[in-house]
Amino acid sequence: MGKTKKLGLVGAVFLIVSSLAGSGVIALPQQLASTGSITLISFILVTVGALFLTLIYVKAGTLFDDPSPTALASYVNPILGAKSGLFYVYGNLISNISILIAGLGYLEMFVPALKNSFILGITVIVLIWAFIFLSLHGVGIITKIVSITVTMLLISVIVTGTAGWLDFDIALWESNWNVSGEKNGPAILSGFAVLIFAFVGVESVATNNELIENPKKVVPIATIIGFIIVAVIYITSTTVIEGMFKAKEIQDAPASFALSMTHITNSKFIGEAVSLLMAIACIASFLVWNLSSASAAKTSADRGYLPKAYSYTNKYGINSKGLVINGIIMTLLQVVLMLLGSNVASAFNITVTLSVLLLLFPYFWSGIALLKKTMEMGTKGIHNWLIVSISSIFIISAFVSATLGELWLVIALVMTVLAVYAIRLTPNKKS
Repeated sequence: MGKTKKLGLVGAVFLIVSSLAGSGVIALPQQLASTGSITLISFILVTVGALFLTLIYVKAGTLFDDPSPTALASYVNPILGAKSGLFYVYGNLISNISILIAGLGYLEMFVPALKNSFILGITVIVLIWAFIFLSLHGVGIITKIVSITVTMLLISVIVTGTAGWLDFDIALWESNWNVSGEKNGPAILSGFAVLIFAFVGVESVATNNELIENPKKVVPIATIIGFIIVAVIYITSTTVIEGMFKAKEIQDAPASFALSMTHITNSKFIGEAVSLLMAIACIASFLVWNLSSASAAKTSADRGYLPKAYSYTNKYGINSKGLVINGIIMTLLQVVLMLLGSNVASAFNITVTLSVLLLLFPYFWSGIALLKKTMEMGTKGIHNWLIVSISSIFIISAFVSATLGELWLVIALVMTVLAVYAIRLTPNKKS
C-alpha cells in the first residue's frame, strides 16, 4: 500500500490559488469587456460578498471535522445534505468543463481548428480522460503540476497588474465605462455571474480536508491567504487592461493577457508565449477541480446520498471510481454542447451560468450550518451572524442577476436531477 501524501500550508495555499486564479482570471477581461469598466463596481461588490463566503469556510474549518459544503449541508439536515451534494458535485462537473473551454480559448491563435465546435468538444473529452488517468496516481503529482503552471500564469498576470499601469489611460478607462447599452444598475448586475464563477473555489481546501496535514489549523489559514492573493490579482489586472485598450478590442481578443503582455513588452513572441502558458495553467487547474468534485461526491456517498462507488479510494487515497463516474458525466455534458454547436464563447457562458447557480445552494446551507453550530454551542456568535447574513445577501443577489431564461434552465435541471435521484434511490418493496 502506498502512503498517502498530504499537503501542508504552502501546498494548500497553492491549491486554492490554482483553483481560483487558474480558471477565473484568464477569462475575466474578455467576459467583462462587453459591459465596460463599470464592472469595477461589480468587482468590489462581488469581492466583498465572496470574502464573507470565504469567512464561512474559515470559521467552519475550526469548528467542524469536515468543513466541506456537502458535509455542512448534511449537518443542517440530511435531506438538504442529499440535495446539496447533488448540486455541488454536478455544479462542479459543469464548472470543470468551463475551465477546459476557457483554457482552450487561449489556444485558438495556435490551433484555429478549435473554433469548430466538434473539434473543440473532442479536445475537451480527450483532456478529461487524460487528466483523470493522471489524477489516479495521487495528489503529489497534481500539486507539482499545478504549482508550476500557476506560478507561470501568475507571473504574466502580476506583470500586467503592475507594469501595465505605466500604459494606463484614465480617459480610455472612462470611455469604456458602460458600453453595454444598459442602464448602470443592470450593467453592474450583469457582471455578477462571471465574477462569482471567478471566486468559485474558496472552499477547495475545505472540500479536500482529508488531503491536508493538520486541517483544523491549515484550512482556515490557507483559505483566507489564498482568497486575498487572488482578489488583489483579479482587481488590479482586470482594471489595468480596461485602461489600456478599447472595450471592443478586449472583446475581440479572448487571450486578454497575451494582448496586454504584447503591448507592455512590444513583443508578439512574448504575447504568444503568455497565451500558451495561460492555456496550460488554466487547463491544469482542472486537475484540482476534478479532485474536489470527487472528494465532494465521496462525502455525500459516505452519508448514503450518492452511489457507494463514490466512497471507494485507491492506494493513493484518490476517489478513483468517483473520478471515472464523473468523467462519464462530463463527457455526456460535452457531447450535448457539441450537438448545440457551441463555440468557445457560448459554451463558456452556458456552463458558467449553470454551474454558478447550482453551486449557490450548498454555499447558502454552509452558512446556515455555521449558525446552527453557533446556537448549539450556546454562544452569541454575533460575528458569525454578520458573516452569514452578508454572505446570504451575496448569494441571493446572484440569482437576481441571472436572466429569466437562465433561471428556468436551472429550475428544469434541478427538477430533472432530483426526480432521477428519487427514483434511483427508492427501495424495492419485498413481498
